[in-house]
Amino acid sequence: MRYHRTTYLVILCGTIGWCSAIVLAPVFAAEGSVFALPAEFVYRMFHPICHQLRERSFTLLDHPFAACVRCSTIYFAFLAGTLLYPIFRKIERPVMPSRLFLLAALLPMLVDAFPVGAGLYEVTHLTRMVTGGIFGLVLPFFILPAAIEAVQQILGTPRTVSIHHQKGLTDA
Repeated sequence: MRYHRTTYLVILCGTIGWCSAIVLAPVFAAEGSVFALPAEFVYRMFHPICHQLRERSFTLLDHPFAACVRCSTIYFAFLAGTLLYPIFRKIERPVMPSRLFLLAALLPMLVDAFPVGAGLYEVTHLTRMVTGGIFGLVLPFFILPAAIEAVQQILGTPRTVSIHHQKGLTDA
């Protein structure tokens, strides 16, 4: 049972570190000199997973975040969802919601990205934040139960994650 909380805390701390790196990159870049190398490292770390287009990124101290608006919002919403997880779920008895919730959270991002190629309307920072935020907020309800189950399997402890379809994200 103690692995449940440890797994949760490791993911929470990792997420805090990840989100901090997104914001620290422009701070390091603005400081220059001794901080130039850490800034470059963070930007390069995020480059394989984010296009990092300046016009699609938040800026701080006249430097872009290490991830674009949508990616940054996904990560920060993931952090919020991870912090909210214990309110809606018991860490000791994690239950994975129906995959339909994940699809429902992903769909707005797909719909938001389509009009760009088709020229139907302008996708803004706001639409990127809303669609990324929805997805990021739902993600911990899938990641945490899966991670807890993985740790239990690795350690050889009995399975306690219930993977069955539910009507909502709460234990009700």
